[in-house]
Amino acid sequence: MEPKKLLSFPLRLSPSVRMQATELARLEGISLNHFISLAVAEKISRMEHESWLRQQGKTASSSLPLRSPILRRF
Repeated sequence: MEPKKLLSFPLRLSPSVRMQATELARLEGISLNHFISLAVAEKISRMEHESWLRQQGKTASSSLPLRSPILRRF
C-alpha cells in the first residue's frame, strides 16, 4: 500500500455534526482536520485511561486484605 493511502481516511459525518465541528474548529483557530484528529486522540486517550483504571482496580482489589466487618456492609 502506498504511504499516502495510509495517511488518508475518508470520513463521513452527518451534516449537523460536520457543521458543529467546523464551527468549533473555527473558534479554536484550527482546521477541521486538526480538530477531528484531536477529538479522536482524546477519545483514544480516555478509553485507554479507563481500561488502565479497570486493570488497576483488579490488581489492587486482589492484593488488598479483606475489608473490616463494618465496611463489608457497603
